[in-house]
Amino acid sequence: MKIILFQDIKSLGKKGDIKEVAEGYARNFLFPKKIAQIATESAIKQMEIQKEREKSLELAKNIELKSLAEKIKGKKIVITAKEKNGKLFGSITIKNIEEALKKEGLNILPSSIIIKEVIKKVGEYEIEIKLTEKIKEKIKIEIKGA
Repeated sequence: MKIILFQDIKSLGKKGDIKEVAEGYARNFLFPKKIAQIATESAIKQMEIQKEREKSLELAKNIELKSLAEKIKGKKIVITAKEKNGKLFGSITIKNIEEALKKEGLNILPSSIIIKEVIKKVGEYEIEIKLTEKIKEKIKIEIKGA
């Protein structure tokens, strides 16, 4: 029986693949879990249309992320924090950096901000903004005492 997969299945294939499986496997396992359907002509056409739609959405998202990466490229963000003798009371967190970026008009998810070292002193630091695996930018953060 030919089926279309709705999600990746390790031993069978990837989402959108058309596979030949045993009828019992399809009816007793794949169909009840709604992870596959019978590969009719209309279902195949519908899956191809959905793949094209997903591809165009992914392309639009990549273009948007690349423009955001261009905006943050070479940026320098200044954060003021309470300190004494160059040492901060506490440390600068991802949340602090996210808020500083928002003030600059850049909406970056906290999960995209990568701090390689703990920021506990006044000075300049470089952090990485990882928008995707391929789209990454480094920005400078200057910590000033208040």
